[in-house]
Amino acid sequence: MLQRLFLGVVALACLLLLGRPAAADKGLLLEAAPVLGPSVPSGAAWFSVSVRVDNTTDAQIEGNLELTAELSFSREEAKVLTRAPFAVAGKGKVTVLLPTHGFSRTPPMLRVRAVDTAGTELADLQLSEPRTPEPLLFDLSVSSRVGAGLRGMKVPVGYPSYSRGGYGPPVLTVATPAVNAATGEPVLPERAAGYAAATVVLAKSEQIARLKGPELEALSSWVLSGGSLGVVITRPEDLRNATLKAFVGGEIATAAPAAEMKNKRVFTIVEESTSGSGSYPSYGAGRIVGKELAPSEETVTGLVGYRGGNLRPSPWGASASYGLGEIHLLAFDTNAEKAASDEWVQLEVLDLVRQSWTRDSTVALPHGRVPLDEPEVRNVRKELDPNEGARWAIVVALLILLGYAVLAGPVNFHLATKKGHPLRALRHLPIWAGGTMALIVVLGAAAKGFVGRVRHLSMIEVGAGMPRGAITRFRGFYASSAGELLVRATERGSVLDVAGPTDDTGRVIVVDRDGARIEQLQSKPWQTVVVREDGFVGLGGGISVVDKGGDVEVKNRAARDLVAVLVKVPAGDAYFFPRIADGDSVRATAGEKLGKKLGRVRVTAGGGRSHQLDASLFSQKVDSAARGAGAAWTALSFVADNDTDWWPDDVPVVLAQLEGGEGRSSDSGLRMDIDRVLVRVVGYGGVP
Repeated sequence: MLQRLFLGVVALACLLLLGRPAAADKGLLLEAAPVLGPSVPSGAAWFSVSVRVDNTTDAQIEGNLELTAELSFSREEAKVLTRAPFAVAGKGKVTVLLPTHGFSRTPPMLRVRAVDTAGTELADLQLSEPRTPEPLLFDLSVSSRVGAGLRGMKVPVGYPSYSRGGYGPPVLTVATPAVNAATGEPVLPERAAGYAAATVVLAKSEQIARLKGPELEALSSWVLSGGSLGVVITRPEDLRNATLKAFVGGEIATAAPAAEMKNKRVFTIVEESTSGSGSYPSYGAGRIVGKELAPSEETVTGLVGYRGGNLRPSPWGASASYGLGEIHLLAFDTNAEKAASDEWVQLEVLDLVRQSWTRDSTVALPHGRVPLDEPEVRNVRKELDPNEGARWAIVVALLILLGYAVLAGPVNFHLATKKGHPLRALRHLPIWAGGTMALIVVLGAAAKGFVGRVRHLSMIEVGAGMPRGAITRFRGFYASSAGELLVRATERGSVLDVAGPTDDTGRVIVVDRDGARIEQLQSKPWQTVVVREDGFVGLGGGISVVDKGGDVEVKNRAARDLVAVLVKVPAGDAYFFPRIADGDSVRATAGEKLGKKLGRVRVTAGGGRSHQLDASLFSQKVDSAARGAGAAWTALSFVADNDTDWWPDDVPVVLAQLEGGEGRSSDSGLRMDIDRVLVRVVGYGGVP
């Protein structure tokens, strides 16, 4: 008996050992991990997975890589499948980046598999689950010296909202890139959405100088949309680098560091505690306290300042705004061994993470980070659904049925009885019924339309004066019959997927050299399917917002007229303009005064304030210049996070609609019915 049991265990062990690497017998090995680290805190955000394909045979292997992200408890309803072609020469290696996204409040299960052109599985690999949203410091250095002392520290930002990862002070995650086995270079995102989970990206200037192509475009676009980039200048010649000069808006020169950087500074930290004192409740979350600290002598010796362009002194060195994001030229070297081990330097970097984590609340729809499966998308769907404008047909159909009930019943039998043939009314009933049915069918067809069509609702968020900004497109497809749609991304660097609380449409996200597209998207007859696309778009010469001594001047260089314009001055009143033509400039106080209240003020748990958007307070006014603009702003306000600060106290904000939208007449073979583009401009910038 014991012998049989032993043989059975041995046999089972052999099966387990031989069964798992069966894919290796087919000549292909897979290694995969999220680009921002194996345990990337993604939440519902987009992120990229780096897949390394190793061909152990002498023959070339071609096929497709498939990345599946799904919920463990609801695999049928919540599932994202991303596919990309690959071809690897004999004994060769290739790395492919696949974009995917998570789900609201629950990290996804990740699985990668390789199939050949016939669909036969060659290899598969299960990945570890991403984490819930937490601050992430992504250091482009493969070995982060400063990260060793920061990893696992709590960030003193008060309680984040539930949508950003739960309650209690969040824990800092530090990640570094993997190395491409074929090139020896670090693997970095090729789309801006690949950085969506990052709070701060830390880089050496020489690393920035080496970036080019999609990797450079991804990083710069991410900063443009609200990201924070910390740069350590490691070579004097990097001050003349075109990318860095574009980031800070001019020439860069060294300068003496600010005198206060050499003195003691009070840092805000989280102290572990179970008491009820401090900023946190008494259940072990810790409390926020101040810690006074000065830099070490070695750190003081190495401090350096910078000036030029839009740079301004900051607690971390010199900083400049770039679009909705920020560039920080650090006064200290996080790569130097002694500086990286200095607690003062570590707390400086932690403070930068804290500031970046809190400041992005000024972005309403962060690029690649808005959940796609939130039920609030239904408000956008209503704006894009032609059925919402066909409610009149229900009333008319009801009247037709009431008329049928009267004419086919009492009137029909009364006339037949009057002629002395009461039963003849029964012969007329099919005629009345058939005519009524025909009328209702014709009415339904007229209300719904005879052909499919598409509607767009988009919002551009851009820094003042910037010629390019992040755009979130909601594309509503309304087909006249069931079938499959092919939906392509507008730009190569965009990401897109179906938006909504459930995932019962069926589709595959395909990524190749031309960009991303959705294939096998199941359309439903007379129902609207919404696809959300996160990308970037040009805005002509930008929309300048300039300080005029307490007043604000807005200059429109967007190459299109702005209609239904709201201009909110910092901590002041809002003003309305029916139109600002392309090339025109206006002073805010020259418009119609609407007052200060444009939404409710919300006090966050950390003691901060956010100004929510209540479009009902100005819907009637903006609708007078652009019909439906008020309802569109309302729909977008529901999609945005509850903590979004739509009206920051310290900078002006401009809301408007671009006349003519994006100028497209069709999308995926369907006629464009409505193309509405809203724009939100934040901050000062540009020239008058």
